[in-house]
Amino acid sequence: MTRLASIALNGLLAAALATLALPLMAQAQDLGAEPSGPAMLVGTPEEKAAQTLADQGKHIEAREAAQKILDVDSKSFIGRYVMCEVFYRLEANLPRALFLVRQVRRDLEAEVSDRPDTQIGVLWHKRLIKLESYIVSDMDDREGQLAILNYFNDRYQPPREVHKMWPLLKLKRFDEAIEIGERLIFSEREWERRRAYNGLMAVEDERRNRKASYEWGLKGYANVRGKSCIIATNLALAARRAFELENAERYDKEAIKAADGSCPTSPYAQLTMVYLAEGEFQKSLSALEKLRQTPREPNQRIQNEMTIKGRLAELLYALGQFEQAVDRTHEIMRHPDRAGTTSASEESIELSNAVLHAAVLGGRIEQLRERAAVRGFGAALDVWSDMQSLILERWHIKRRGIRLGALESLLIDIVSPYYTDVMPWYGAAMIDLFGEGVILKMVAAARTRDVDYPERANGFYDATEGELAWRAGDWGKAAALGTKALEGLPERVQMLRWRIMTWLADATFRGGDTARAQRLFHDVMRNQPTALRHLGVKLPAKFIHAGGALSTEAVARLQGSPRFGGAPLDFTVRVTQEDDIMQLCMLGVGGQQYGCHIAREGLVGDLTDEEAEDGLVKALDAFHDEAFSPKLELTQTDINSLDGRAVRQSASEAIKGLLGKEVKDPKPGETP
Repeated sequence: MTRLASIALNGLLAAALATLALPLMAQAQDLGAEPSGPAMLVGTPEEKAAQTLADQGKHIEAREAAQKILDVDSKSFIGRYVMCEVFYRLEANLPRALFLVRQVRRDLEAEVSDRPDTQIGVLWHKRLIKLESYIVSDMDDREGQLAILNYFNDRYQPPREVHKMWPLLKLKRFDEAIEIGERLIFSEREWERRRAYNGLMAVEDERRNRKASYEWGLKGYANVRGKSCIIATNLALAARRAFELENAERYDKEAIKAADGSCPTSPYAQLTMVYLAEGEFQKSLSALEKLRQTPREPNQRIQNEMTIKGRLAELLYALGQFEQAVDRTHEIMRHPDRAGTTSASEESIELSNAVLHAAVLGGRIEQLRERAAVRGFGAALDVWSDMQSLILERWHIKRRGIRLGALESLLIDIVSPYYTDVMPWYGAAMIDLFGEGVILKMVAAARTRDVDYPERANGFYDATEGELAWRAGDWGKAAALGTKALEGLPERVQMLRWRIMTWLADATFRGGDTARAQRLFHDVMRNQPTALRHLGVKLPAKFIHAGGALSTEAVARLQGSPRFGGAPLDFTVRVTQEDDIMQLCMLGVGGQQYGCHIAREGLVGDLTDEEAEDGLVKALDAFHDEAFSPKLELTQTDINSLDGRAVRQSASEAIKGLLGKEVKDPKPGETP
């Protein structure tokens, strides 16, 4: 999954491809050349029309036009070129596009040599070489990309030297990339300076120099006067790496305003992550909606789809909608994005995906434990069966993770805050994948490496070590490290703070400091109660009921829930029944209400035993979801819309939306 936690130097391809798409004949005429030359290069009227459609981005029409040409003449030079554009830009079928562009270039060079001496020959030759370099770049073939760039530079001026920075970075030939960048930041060409600054930022980021990367980003931002999307969005990422979430938010907003088209993915993808890290659920949701609505080129749409699904999965996981989140992480695991457009390796992307998937599976397993606890024996067995399949799946994910974990540098990156797409607020899920000893060793290595902002970074490492101590049952050490982490962390990292508060509340409660545990649990329940499900923590609470046998039965079942246990603090589960309505509430200090569910249907009356049982367990499930999730709801329609899936609604729902009010059923005698 190509997600935006890697500096996207290659994002400048968007602007370059726009230049590449200028009509070839127009380029020739602008240079004072007549559109003449070998017939295969000039083209028939039909070929010119097909090429114009491709140049205009009308790739579906271009494909149809090119196919008609190739049906008559399978060797048509322009017809095959147009199909290459279609494969690359519309279908993102990189192998077919690469095969075809190389075939077409060989035919061109056989006709006019590999050093053309006519204007139209030069224009076609440059275009094909550039297109081939973009394709091999997207395929993450860095040696091939360098070879094609050297081929171009041997023949044409100005050389495409700055484009070498990206493959050199990916090949970890950092000194060569830096030499090019430091030379070309003084170029007279603005686009070349922009790319050089972006490349220097990317190289230092890949070398894990947080401060140097941030400083190059600030210089590049000043040089382009804030008018480059890719510079601003990568500067936002560098600010996040420097633990400055407020500046990360600022520069992502600046990137949104930039209109140069240089970002391969909308800056809203990063804003979604930043807002969520800050615990701003509604802002994160709004940014995700705008990300989904942002127009994308067809090849970018295919490339970025898993990025959007990743953002959606994280939000669903944070909101306690685990089943929906698992659906998305399954898709991400099956169809990861390519590594071509970020500095992250395929292994890093795969490992980041595995950690997110493991975290989401853990949340869903915990939710199913809640479901099983409130059901009768037979129904509970069905739930346990579903749970076991997810536990087995998580075991397989662990096996994949162990294979990737053999690359120690990957694990150090995973535990280092913000160096991968694994966000710190759920990153401790990697403990389940790799084991406590491995993670402790990686944290020590990461601390040693993190020399730029040690005071800011250490709060994150203390949080991981504290959670390790809590998992090991060392309540005193966990409490000390949790307290230290909360004091050292930047104020805005609320999601991680709430996670720490959750296990710290449990540790202090078990260690006998019930007053502090009460305060911590209260803060978590008020802001992010889903954290208890993320970590499998029990809330010490008492139960009261009134009104009838149904409320008594509900309390009896809830007492077996994995969300409750231990000697009670000042938290209360209150269940009341009045006639056919049952209310289930989660209350705190002074009767403060964290969440309630009112069940009105399928509980009493003329019901079969099966119907009554179904009504009760649905009410208990809904209570768990209401009490242990933040107060931001997403309907299935909302989720499908964010996911990009078709949103279906009934005619009455559509009418309600148009009129902005409820459409009532007509009274007898009225015209509907």
